[in-house]
Amino acid sequence: MLPAHAESDLTPSVADPRVTVSGGGGLLRPAVRRNLVSSRPVSHRLEEIDVLRGLAAVWVMFSHYGPYWNAHVAPAVVVVPNSFGIYAVDLFFVISGFVIFLVLERCSTVTDFAVLRFSRLYPTYWAGLVLVTLISIVAFGDPFWPGGFLANLTMFQEFLGFPHDDNVYWSLSVELAFYLNVAWVLAFGLHRHVTRIVLAWLVCSFLWAVFVHDPTLGHRDWLARIFALDFAPYFAMGMIFFEASKSGWTRTRVALIVLALIVELIGTDWIGLCVALVVATLFALAIGGRLSFLVTGVTLWIGRISYPLYLVHRNLGYKSLDWLHERNVSAIVAQPLVMLGALAFATLLSYGVERPALNVLRNTYGRWQARNTSPLVQTR
Repeated sequence: MLPAHAESDLTPSVADPRVTVSGGGGLLRPAVRRNLVSSRPVSHRLEEIDVLRGLAAVWVMFSHYGPYWNAHVAPAVVVVPNSFGIYAVDLFFVISGFVIFLVLERCSTVTDFAVLRFSRLYPTYWAGLVLVTLISIVAFGDPFWPGGFLANLTMFQEFLGFPHDDNVYWSLSVELAFYLNVAWVLAFGLHRHVTRIVLAWLVCSFLWAVFVHDPTLGHRDWLARIFALDFAPYFAMGMIFFEASKSGWTRTRVALIVLALIVELIGTDWIGLCVALVVATLFALAIGGRLSFLVTGVTLWIGRISYPLYLVHRNLGYKSLDWLHERNVSAIVAQPLVMLGALAFATLLSYGVERPALNVLRNTYGRWQARNTSPLVQTR
């Protein structure tokens, strides 16, 4: 979210791109359709996106644990600077841009959209926050800050002026801003005009980067926070990739991808442009069906747990590594052990909280909607 994030989800994640329909509470498999981008079924290419999201979450975990390894296993240095993790989050944002507009095609109201996003993000986030807080207090003796904890429960802590309980939560603030803007786009029926939305958003991002953005500020300004202007090029690319996945590439869509890259260059630097190019290339390969060799049982499992993995790996991982180091456990043993622990914890959250809560909330809403309006079309 995100980023697992992304939406997995990640998220990014970060969002899950496997689309299902709920009618009377039942969950169906994703529809298999074909288009001009690839001759392979859409469901297969969405698996490739899911795998990308999982690998991005693992990359974020590596980037956080890498400095510990380098500090204690020299000279066997692994060159994965901590700052590299944000590049994976950029990929989460592209995935979110793609998936959200996939979702919007199947939403009738803003309420539908809100239920889908709430059920995807909040139960797992709440469970992760509560469990990590409890473990940190009981096992590691950390102090408890009620105000900060309550603010973080809202997921809007950055907007409320509170620090993130875990630094990885910053990407969730970006995702939430994106969702809120998508909600009003849906409310006014503008989601059918993706090209115009992307163009307007990129122009706003360009103007912000040139006239408002201050790199020395040390934090995101309010325009960036509310309209996600600093990460607009990535969301925009995801939206255009979605349009291309439906009906192929046009000159306008190619031009908008190029514009997004230019805006990213203006808003960051040449490194930012290179990262955007790599991310765009990976995503283009995924929706073009060129990354099928990455799809295995293991990578799909990592993709499924990418959101909780993104949420819980950092703080507990740091504390666990320090605890093991104080007891003279070799880093060669400690780091793989902590990584396996993070994967196991994320798996428990995914299968014990994320999936059950998602199904209960969406099926409950689907039954309510079936009695009152049309069936909810949802994303898993």
